[in-house]
Amino acid sequence: MYDLPPTDHWAVPVMTVDDAHRVMQQHLTCPATLCPRKRQAKHRLTEAAHLVPADQPHFGG
Repeated sequence: MYDLPPTDHWAVPVMTVDDAHRVMQQHLTCPATLCPRKRQAKHRLTEAAHLVPADQPHFGG
């Protein structure tokens, strides 16, 4: 929103797929290894098959 870096890096109790997409955009510059919220969003999107991390084998369709 105003190009300010995110300040909310803690994990949340419940994250929807829509929330996870938003977090991935807002925390674009955060490394997932250091940002619990981005790590949670990445995990949620992977569970929902909306994201296939580069460290997992996959085939294009």
